Amino acid sequence: MQGNSKKKIGAAAAAAVVVAFVAIIIVAFIFIIKGEEDAGADGVLIAYVGLLSAIIIGVLVALWQRFKEISRGEEEESKKY
Repeated sequence: MQGNSKKKIGAAAAAAVVVAFVAIIIVAFIFIIKGEEDAGADGVLIAYVGLLSAIIIGVLVALWQRFKEISRGEEEESKKY
């Protein structure tokens, strides 16, 4: 059980780093959008924010799936072979 906790903490830490990094980029783009008056540039930046938001969602879904794998013990099962 102790090993599972370490695995979950490691997975959560990796996901937190990625989410924090992407969130910083999103905030920077939002500040650029606020200061920019060109509608074309706003559209491109909004598209980037949307793509970066999709990355965050994907990382969180992958984290949730990893937690399920750890709790089911799939990694220990695969070590047998």
